[in-house]
Amino acid sequence: MHHKLASVLNALGIGVGICMLLTLSGLARGTLFEISDRAESADADLIVCPSGWGNGLVTRSGVGLWEKYAEKINEKHGNIVERIVPVFIWPLKLAGQDQQATGVSPEMWYTLTGGRKLSEGRMFDPNNKFAKWLEKELLTEAPEDGPVEDLDLTEAPHDGLELVIDSRLAGAGNYHVGQKVVSANHEWTIVGIVPAGVFTRVFMPRRTAQYIFGDSILQCTFMFIKLKGGCDIGPAAAAIKKTTGQDVVPLTAYRGMLQAKFDILFGIINVINAVALSITFLFIMITLHTMVLQRNRDIAILKASGASNWCITRQVMVEAALLTLGGMVLGVGLSFVAGWIIHTLMPLYTVEITWQWIAIAFGAASAGATLSSIYPAWRATRVDMAEVLAQD
Repeated sequence: MHHKLASVLNALGIGVGICMLLTLSGLARGTLFEISDRAESADADLIVCPSGWGNGLVTRSGVGLWEKYAEKINEKHGNIVERIVPVFIWPLKLAGQDQQATGVSPEMWYTLTGGRKLSEGRMFDPNNKFAKWLEKELLTEAPEDGPVEDLDLTEAPHDGLELVIDSRLAGAGNYHVGQKVVSANHEWTIVGIVPAGVFTRVFMPRRTAQYIFGDSILQCTFMFIKLKGGCDIGPAAAAIKKTTGQDVVPLTAYRGMLQAKFDILFGIINVINAVALSITFLFIMITLHTMVLQRNRDIAILKASGASNWCITRQVMVEAALLTLGGMVLGVGLSFVAGWIIHTLMPLYTVEITWQWIAIAFGAASAGATLSSIYPAWRATRVDMAEVLAQD
C-alpha cells in the first residue's frame, strides 16, 4: 500500500503472463477440440482412407479412394455394415478463411450432422437431379478412369453449385439463404443453414465436388461406415481392412489423430508461455530486490527491535504472494476479456478457458512467485544493521 504504482505494475505484469497462458492454450485447444467434437458428432463408426495416410487423414482433401471399394465392402461385409458414405473434401474460402467443404450425397447428408436438421432453407441438389445428369453425361460414354471432360453446367436440369453451411459460418460471414458467394473460381448459392456442431461448416453435392475438384466423379477422399447394432468395432475394422487393403480407423480415434498432427503447435505454445512467465517472474524478482534495497533502513530497525531472519523473510515472501494473487485474479479476468474479443473479431475460432487450465496457471504463478522471492528475501536478511543505522 506504500508503493501503490509499483504494486499495480507488478500485479499487471503477472496478470499479462497468466492471460497469455490461458488465452493461447485456450485458443489452440478450444479450436482443435471444437473440430474434434464436430467430427465425432457424425453418425458413423469407422473411416476408410488410403493406406499410409495415418494422422494426415485429418487434413487431407481431394482424391483418395475409388468408390468401388464401397461395393466391395457391401459385398463382403453386408451382414455387419449398415451404410457407407463416401465424401469428397475440398477447401473453400468463405468469410475470409479456408473452410473444409464436404461433398456428400443429399440422401446421406444426415450421417454427418449428428441428428441436426436444417434450420433454414432446403437441401442441395434435391432428388439428385444434378448428380444423375453428371453421371449420364460422364459415365455412359467415358471410361471410369478416363479424364473429366468439360461440360456446360447451364444445361443441367438443376443447379449443382449449391451449398449448405452451418449457423456459425453464416453469422461470421453474414450469409443468408439465397445469397450468391464466389469461391474456388465458381459462384455458389447458399440454399440451407444447419445448426453449428456438424462435421464441417460447408457441404455441397458430392458429384459437384468430384467433377470440379477431382480427377473422376468415381473417386472420393474417404468413406464413413456405419455398422449395424451390436457389431464390435475392432474386429469389423480389421475385416474391412483385409478386404480393401486400405486403412480403417475408428471414428473415435479422430481426436487423437488431430492432436498428434498438431502436437508441434502445442509445443510451441507451451514454450511461448514458459518464456512469458519466466520474464514475468524475473521482473518480480528484480522489483522485490529493488524494494529490499530501498528498505534497508526499515529492515535494520526491525532487526534492532528483535525481528528474526525468518520474520523478515516471511514479510518479503508474503508481499510476493499478495502481488501474485492480485495478478492471478487480474490475469483470469483479462483472459475472459481476450476470449470475448477473439470471438468477436474472429467468430470461427474457439477460446476454451477451463478450470483445469486456471488451476495450472495458478500453480505456475505460485511456484514462480515463490522462486522469485527467495533471493530478495535472503538479501533482506543480510542487511548489516550497524552499518545502515550509522548512516545519515
